[in-house]
Amino acid sequence: MRKKNNSFKRSVALFSVAAFGTCGIVLACADYFMEYDYDSDFTPEVYVDESYAPLFYSLQEVFYKVGFDDVHTSRFNDDIVIDWSDYLKGKATREQVRYLLLNDSAASELDQLYSAIWKKTKAPARFNALNLADERIRSFVEFMHYAKMIKAYSTEPAYSWDYDEKKKTPVTDPKVIAQVEKLYTETKDPFLKNRYWFQTMKAYFYGKDQQGLIPFFEKTKATVPQNMLYYRGVAYVAGTHYRKKNYATANYLYSIAFDKCPEMRVVTAYNFHPQEQQDFQTSLSLAKNNDEKAGLWALFGYYADEKQAIQEIYKLNPASPHLDYLLTRLVNQEEVALNGIDFKTAEEYKRTRKEKLDKGALQLVNTIAKEEKTPKPYLWNIAAGYLNILVGNYTIASQLLDKAEKQSPKSELALQQIHLFKIINMLSSITKMDDKAENKLLVDLTWLYNAKQNDETFRYRHALGWSRQYIASLYKQQQNVVMAELFDRDLKFYQTNTNLEAMKIFQERTAKTPWEQLASGIYNITLSDIYEYQSTIAAYAGRIDEAIAFMERSKEGKDVELLGNPFNGKIKDCHDCDHAATQKVKYTKLSLLKKMKEMKDHVDKGEDVYNNSLLLANAFYNMSYFGNARVFYYGDIMAQYGNYIDKYYQPVLLNCSLANQYYQRAFDVATTAEQKAKCTYMMAKCERNIFYTGKYHSREDFYSDPDVSFLAWNGFKKLKSDYSNTKYYKEVISECGYFRKFLGME
Repeated sequence: MRKKNNSFKRSVALFSVAAFGTCGIVLACADYFMEYDYDSDFTPEVYVDESYAPLFYSLQEVFYKVGFDDVHTSRFNDDIVIDWSDYLKGKATREQVRYLLLNDSAASELDQLYSAIWKKTKAPARFNALNLADERIRSFVEFMHYAKMIKAYSTEPAYSWDYDEKKKTPVTDPKVIAQVEKLYTETKDPFLKNRYWFQTMKAYFYGKDQQGLIPFFEKTKATVPQNMLYYRGVAYVAGTHYRKKNYATANYLYSIAFDKCPEMRVVTAYNFHPQEQQDFQTSLSLAKNNDEKAGLWALFGYYADEKQAIQEIYKLNPASPHLDYLLTRLVNQEEVALNGIDFKTAEEYKRTRKEKLDKGALQLVNTIAKEEKTPKPYLWNIAAGYLNILVGNYTIASQLLDKAEKQSPKSELALQQIHLFKIINMLSSITKMDDKAENKLLVDLTWLYNAKQNDETFRYRHALGWSRQYIASLYKQQQNVVMAELFDRDLKFYQTNTNLEAMKIFQERTAKTPWEQLASGIYNITLSDIYEYQSTIAAYAGRIDEAIAFMERSKEGKDVELLGNPFNGKIKDCHDCDHAATQKVKYTKLSLLKKMKEMKDHVDKGEDVYNNSLLLANAFYNMSYFGNARVFYYGDIMAQYGNYIDKYYQPVLLNCSLANQYYQRAFDVATTAEQKAKCTYMMAKCERNIFYTGKYHSREDFYSDPDVSFLAWNGFKKLKSDYSNTKYYKEVISECGYFRKFLGME
């Protein structure tokens, strides 16, 4: 297993800015979310309480689907509004309560309400309907009068661009602390007393020296109901100890709040901060019972070692709910490390997976699953079943998954999870793809590949991709190249003609078995794509008749329009300019080929050879990577859409030999100097492209700065020596910077 550093160095690195209890906003930078199921099949949300969800295993984020925790000042807003609305019993609307409690702009209106009650001034118009003589309304306004003052001392803005910069907040006025504590002491109403107690804790925490907080807590804690406010107060005590560098005590107290108050699991986990291993051991020595020790180990597992934490908690209390979330982290880490293994054969994959799985983790999960002492034995059985799949214990895995299915809640997500693992187990046990295996897998893989997953939480995408790769590896071993390709696309498959023809035969066959229909349904290359590919290859080889015949059989390819006029030959290659220019005729791939055939026929017959040769040359040039008609070679099989061209296709798409051949043909029959000048320059462009292809496109660092931008091409020399008196020569000087440099003009 990939263990974390038990000295908590990760904790120190990530959380050193945060360990101040619940004192303010934790600075946040996570503005992204990762997909969690590319290497994972185990969905932690299936069985674990949602309060643990941010603590699930995540490769890059501090908290799963959260990033950095940044809601300290708003975490409990909804609970506060509900509690006060219930207390007021409809004497103020929930909207009014929310506004006065949470809206910073309500401060002046609160002051007016407070003055209206105690100084008999006029209440704000918005709250005319409130009965200010009602005791509960008066108590609420009085409470908010002081709570708003304390809130002003307890919040600060977050500067997401600078973790180290923290705004210095003002400290609570001692008079405010004294008045709030007095109200706590004198108030008889349990609801108000509880809240004044918390406000007193909060006021002390943001006081100048915090000296009164711990004595006040120790004096009153026995009389305070152990609800959410109590554990928020415990976090203030923990933060006070942290400021005093009493790290062991601080972490012990954070663990208590973590254990007892689910709503505070994220904030206490964030602030749990052992400096070294000894701090943790000291915290353990402070624990008064097994539950407190389990809380500490639960946080230890999050930061350091899930396996050890599970072992220790299980010894202390097998019924601890912390075990469940730690189990999901343990399993997710194991599977992510194993599922990312690249493989060519099924045997190699299974052997590597078995070697790398943490045997101690497997034994631990197997043992706990077998003893069934946890509150959710089905979770442990499903986890044990999954880990046994990963090491090749398929019979044991099947038994565990069957047991889990009987024990599990019948929710759709839970049933999907077990179904998925049964598919993985069944497929992993298959070593040969034959009729028996295909029939065995058909129904389940149809569900996996085609059924809509109703819950986006469910992690099935890895299994979907893995199953296809695994099946393909078996077919490859059996020399069944077509079925292997259908399940796992190989970008080089169609580069072998026998493969291409075999796939055509398969796709042209109308009578297919249900298994073959399934395979065809998940394959993204159609018979039309194959014909388009064959047409493209034939066209670049100059076999125009053959290219037309193939393109006419391609449903999509023949209708694809080119973005620029492929018969234009410009001095400067500017694709965007050509694409934006008005085009009287919009050519498709097929109509381009047919027009090229028409021109070629004229050349072969000796008819208007110059113009037809020049236009053919332009077409071949523009069909290349360098021209304005790259769309001609765009297709799902060739898949060359960017600036880098795969080495296999470089001799095809970077080749200007046919263009150069027809430019030469046009030059040979040219009758004017202007015509010859144009052909000479266009051949210089082909010469330049040959140089670029050999020097830059064939290099791995294609995007690095070129050390040579141009040479004194033969075409440049000939243009200068033979055609400097032409109009075209002047146009080249005007438009071509390389030619000007060649002439020494720049």
